[in-house]
Amino acid sequence: MDYWSIYCRNIGLFSREEQERLRRAKVAIAGVGGVGGIEAATLARFGIGGLSIMDPGVFDEPDLNRQFAAMESTLGENKARATARLLRDINPHLELDVLDHAPSDPGKLEAFMKGSHMVVDAIDYSGLDYKALFARTARKLGLPNVTAPIPGFGTLMVIFDPRGMTLEDFYEAPADPGEWPSFNIPLDRILGERRYGELVGSYGSGDLPYLPTCSGAAALNGGLVATEIALILTGKRPWEDIVFAPRATYVDVLRRVFEVYDARSVKGEA
Repeated sequence: MDYWSIYCRNIGLFSREEQERLRRAKVAIAGVGGVGGIEAATLARFGIGGLSIMDPGVFDEPDLNRQFAAMESTLGENKARATARLLRDINPHLELDVLDHAPSDPGKLEAFMKGSHMVVDAIDYSGLDYKALFARTARKLGLPNVTAPIPGFGTLMVIFDPRGMTLEDFYEAPADPGEWPSFNIPLDRILGERRYGELVGSYGSGDLPYLPTCSGAAALNGGLVATEIALILTGKRPWEDIVFAPRATYVDVLRRVFEVYDARSVKGEA
């Protein structure tokens, strides 16, 4: 099956030269559950040339409400392996690297990101230790790092410039890395009261054991994040126009909101 016969409908939105840039590009995605799976699938449908995916988890029943490769037939199966099968079926030209574990050795994590043009942090929001390791590795390699949780009926996209604000500074992490595994990432502070403050506040305080979300938010996230990555990789989004941290992009379907805001200003919001 010819590459151009699959992705000819992209031409017009992208020039042939831009599509070729996408074909030559690679993205590394850590976590292919609620957000990473649909982000990977959408990038595959864009015609990206290469993906590296990793996830040590297995699918269980609560994943069926939103996770791309979560099906009755994949329950109990490793998320990265199950997702990889579907990605290959979507894009037969895709070069795919798959890890069914999360390497803690910085050298192995660098190898996972090798050859990538951007990375995606779709790691769970319980604890900061692995997110920080992933972010520091991306920064060392000079790679933009995208992360995007899906609270409620919306999604929040944050992109870290490898030369700009660090993930640790953005989340106001404790100075002692020993506290990072139990650190509750302050999504309520980043979002503010107008952006599901009560909902994420209950999660952050421990009143809710999980961050409630749904398939609509996951699909929205996949479209937003993958499209932004495609725009950056093809050059349609110039570097100087990228919304980097501490600014963030927020979409809320319930409130019909699309906004770009500075997360540092949230503390002063009424």
